[in-house]
Amino acid sequence: MNNSATTRTITKIALEYNGNDKGTAEMVASNYLLSDTSEDQFNEMKTVAVRNPKVKKWALTGYISQPDEIGRKLKDEELAEIATKALGKIGVTNKNQYRLDIHNSTKHKHIHFVVNRIDISGKCTVKAHDIGKRFGEAVREVCKEKGLLTDVEIGIQKKAEMLKNLTEAIRSEDNFDDLMLEMKKKGFEVQLSSNVKDGISGMRIVMEKDKNHQTEKLYKAGYKLSEVSNQLRISEIKSLFEVKTAVKEAQKNADNLKEFRENLQQKGFSVKIQYIEEFKANRKNDIQDIWIDKDDSNRHKNGLFFRKNIGFSLSTIDSDLGDALKSLNQNSVVSDASNHLKSETNESLIEIAGGLLGDFLNPTYVSKDEDELWKKKRKLKR
Repeated sequence: MNNSATTRTITKIALEYNGNDKGTAEMVASNYLLSDTSEDQFNEMKTVAVRNPKVKKWALTGYISQPDEIGRKLKDEELAEIATKALGKIGVTNKNQYRLDIHNSTKHKHIHFVVNRIDISGKCTVKAHDIGKRFGEAVREVCKEKGLLTDVEIGIQKKAEMLKNLTEAIRSEDNFDDLMLEMKKKGFEVQLSSNVKDGISGMRIVMEKDKNHQTEKLYKAGYKLSEVSNQLRISEIKSLFEVKTAVKEAQKNADNLKEFRENLQQKGFSVKIQYIEEFKANRKNDIQDIWIDKDDSNRHKNGLFFRKNIGFSLSTIDSDLGDALKSLNQNSVVSDASNHLKSETNESLIEIAGGLLGDFLNPTYVSKDEDELWKKKRKLKR
């Protein structure tokens, strides 16, 4: 549920917009306004506002926009109740003038409000400090009281769905163009940003069903990659695609595992083999996984797919590719005990990624203020 609240000085245009919406607006609530026209209502508000000359930004304006999952199920009077209760929590009383209008011209039904912060006694009842944040918290409180999902809860669900589909697309595709097409099939638009230094440098993911061209100026749909997961970075995806491409090229020109490893080493990659059981020389050892790392990758942090000092698990980034390489002739490495990983000390990255996804799908929302407080406490303990 998107929402906004701002204090400002208004003109009659604000009330005209509130009551018009291409002729589809419907006034659902008003208080201490006797006139029918927007110009006369503005004059009524202005007359009250001048009773407190210290307050220059005497109006509070904003909106609440419910997503389709909720908005179309709510009756107009229910949406109006959410708005009036939320406004009440930030200081609006029965002595404040206000007007609430439902707008239906856009994809998402939403409610706009214009409130006079100065009540009929000349008192400013709505503080301007952090008004947008406080109003958002008030809307969430009301939604919880009514048993409705909040914008935070809806956002968590959407980001979890995005991460699940994105990781599936990353594993199945080898480049950003194909990734975007695959995500499109899944109902998502992937928007990439780039710069001269790094090339592709950012990603935003938008659910196709959430696109609303009429309100995109009010709020930007979708989430940045860093908002979807703090475990997955654009640099990691770029490296992963680079590894896939190099592995496929090396595989084409290799008849056995030794040649495959040598081909990759020539391109600046290291190859480590993880066996199902403890490696034993002079016998065939069944391969569990193959890990690929680049010589300069130590500067990268652990991610959703990448493990520092070990690299990428082929069975995780592309199961088909991993299975194909396990079938390569191993005769040349039967006695090679170097560059291998002990199975018992190396947890499969599929399990790690699954755990991270599991944590993400069952999150606990922590406000930014609370998160900052805990960060400060941790710094003081050091």
